[in-house]
Amino acid sequence: MKRGLGFLFRIASAAMFLLAPMNYANSSVIKMPKPLPDIVKNYKSAKVWAGSSGVNHTGFKVNRGDYITVLAKGIINVWPAKGKEYAYGPKALLLFQIGDNDYPVRRYKGPELMEVKEDGGVYLGYRGSEMSPSGRPLKPAHFNDDVGSFYMDIIVWKTNDPKLMIKFLEEASLAKPKDEDLKEIVQEFRWRSGGYLALQEKKREVEEIKKELSIAETKEISEIKKEEKKVAIRPKEKEAQGIKNNDKEKATEDLTERLQKGLQALKELEDTKKKLSEREEKEAQLLARLESMERERSIQSKNLPVIAIAYPKDGISVDSEHVSLYGVAEHEKGISKFEILVNNKPVGLKGHKDLQLPPKDRKRIEFSERIRLREGQNTISIAVQGTEGLTNQKTISIQLAKKQEKVYAVVIGINKYKNLPSLKYAVNDAREFYRYLTEVNQVPKDHVWLLLDEEATLDKLRRTLGTLLRRSAGRDDTVIIFLAGHGATETDPSSPDGDGLEKYILPPNADPMDLYSSAMPMSEVARIFQRISSERLVFIGDTCYSGASGGRTILAGGTRATVSGAFLERLSQGKGRVILTASDANEVSVEKDELKHGVFTYYLLEGLRGKADVDGDGVITVDEVYRYVSTKVPQATGQDQHPVRKGETTGQIVLGVVK
Repeated sequence: MKRGLGFLFRIASAAMFLLAPMNYANSSVIKMPKPLPDIVKNYKSAKVWAGSSGVNHTGFKVNRGDYITVLAKGIINVWPAKGKEYAYGPKALLLFQIGDNDYPVRRYKGPELMEVKEDGGVYLGYRGSEMSPSGRPLKPAHFNDDVGSFYMDIIVWKTNDPKLMIKFLEEASLAKPKDEDLKEIVQEFRWRSGGYLALQEKKREVEEIKKELSIAETKEISEIKKEEKKVAIRPKEKEAQGIKNNDKEKATEDLTERLQKGLQALKELEDTKKKLSEREEKEAQLLARLESMERERSIQSKNLPVIAIAYPKDGISVDSEHVSLYGVAEHEKGISKFEILVNNKPVGLKGHKDLQLPPKDRKRIEFSERIRLREGQNTISIAVQGTEGLTNQKTISIQLAKKQEKVYAVVIGINKYKNLPSLKYAVNDAREFYRYLTEVNQVPKDHVWLLLDEEATLDKLRRTLGTLLRRSAGRDDTVIIFLAGHGATETDPSSPDGDGLEKYILPPNADPMDLYSSAMPMSEVARIFQRISSERLVFIGDTCYSGASGGRTILAGGTRATVSGAFLERLSQGKGRVILTASDANEVSVEKDELKHGVFTYYLLEGLRGKADVDGDGVITVDEVYRYVSTKVPQATGQDQHPVRKGETTGQIVLGVVK
């Protein structure tokens, strides 16, 4: 094939380009295993240095029909010596060309899967404004004072299988757990290589499940109406009808569970798409703002600092209480003071102490901060003072319209047992906790299931926790489960807790001689927790187990003992699962007549009503109430009872508000 002047120029300049080392084990984007994994055909790490003009040969060749991916990181500052220190990432500046003919070079848009159209080399460079379509620099001298570099990995895949590629890159990311940039690169590749198709496929799947569920429910209602018209059903027919109904209910539950999983996967794909779009918008805005800074400098007085806010855009509305702030402040004579104010209050710049009082000869500050917003209107101001004392301030406005997240709760309290000693105040605990949720927290009553004494049958517990709650609570909702009542343990060598015991929640008619068929095992509760899609679930237990006594014996006389520590770890597994229990594994949790409550629940409610609000912000978090009961309960019991918290969360879970 014919090769033009661009090709000859690249061959002539390649020797100079290759004088800079191209393979960097310490600066590769990923850590490539040796020997190469099955999915990778060939691989090379390369580096583009600032100051190297043109698009140059990397020494790496590919063949027509190959599938390749370029992963890139780094920063290059353009024209720093001329007071125009603009810092750009690969998506703004990196250029590449595949093949040896004079086809136009392409700008790097991010990690993607590309098919090679012709045999030839891989060429890399940077800067598009001073480059011909074939990659020849029009003004090579303009590159001389740039600083920085891009480093990248060029991967040639053996087969076009995005799933295997994503799996390989995810494993490579695990090898560098602290590399946040690499995590973003992998997430972006996942979307670019198949995210859109996966999103469309998942939408179709969800719609099909909805149709199946609608048809099933319509048939079920129709058949119920037919049965109601019959005067009587003989015993055998009634039994058969019951089995048939159970099968239908199970089929409906299976469909509902598939729908929940499908909706959750769909939400994750939508979130990934949204994040990618937001990131691309931020990058475009940053590039546009930085390129317009020179025009702004000519308008403003040379004695005033220049401020450019790349993101967020003035006047936008967001639904997250945190927003990322990006931008640049500049002054040709130096900056003596830099400050960010949110709603007229200075923000502490984490990890950027030097930004508060920078050196007097510092001419440029790039800021990137995570800002917390309050609900409603917010103002963010950047204040900059030059070394000569003149100041400039730029202010933007952001509206926080928080999503109305829902709360669902199940509150259980049992005093009276058919085959066991009664408790005194478990029902009172549950009633007061229910009153707090509905009257103080303003949780709608149809979002809270209250089960007291004979209402808390085994079937009702399973249906409420395993079906009604699971169907109602979505991923963004908060789930609270409160339990006050008897529990028990039974010898079970298969228990994973290391104590050889299975733990049970006891309904009112539980048989201590037959716990397996008459009580709810905590292993089933753990499974129910995993089936609930909500990412915020809090289980609060002021319950009573016989683990402290080592057998089936139920402790009488108003005492409650909690489960083993190993079991609590198992129960709290999963995203956003938090467990609060009244006492440690080998302690008992007591009721007191003067309190009319279990001691733990009494101080739990006291903390929720305001005494746990140590920061005075009007909301009570799980951690705040745990700190409160951890102090009060041991004091009230002579150090005989210590509440336990298990589980990890991202951010804080709010349990209540101060009225």
